[in-house]
Amino acid sequence: MFQVLLRMREERVVLDYAIGGATAVLFYAEPTRTYDLDVFALLPSGEPSLASLGPIYEWARTQGFAVDAEHLLIHGVPVQILPAYDALVAEAVRDARLHDYEGTPVRVVDPEHLVALALQTGGARRRERAWQLLQADVVNRPRLQAILDAHGIDATLPGDD
Repeated sequence: MFQVLLRMREERVVLDYAIGGATAVLFYAEPTRTYDLDVFALLPSGEPSLASLGPIYEWARTQGFAVDAEHLLIHGVPVQILPAYDALVAEAVRDARLHDYEGTPVRVVDPEHLVALALQTGGARRRERAWQLLQADVVNRPRLQAILDAHGIDATLPGDD
């Protein structure tokens, strides 16, 4: 599946990508349940809209992958492509870390951006994932604070009170 994402990048279907959400947390902390694979993408059109996802869905169909609602079904895994909808997400994609998954390089949002995105977006599940990353001691807190400050995210981090 990750090889398909690499192919999308090589064929310029997306300019760049990074795994986000619960799957990204798996690269840094304890396993967590998730239904799909969230992939943040920088799009060739530069326009983060639903219409700009059309070429991605069309490419997937030509490769033999089904589309189910907003998901591409890549080797049976629901994959949701999320256009970089703001500066924080675009930065998270650009600053993604390269991991190895069974010999395949995979771009994954770093822990600091995962926490910042969770705090920006909100919601109990996302905050739980942020806490999980902070507890796993994989977050560089000064770097995280710089990201939060740069993007105007006002948050008190556990352990900072």
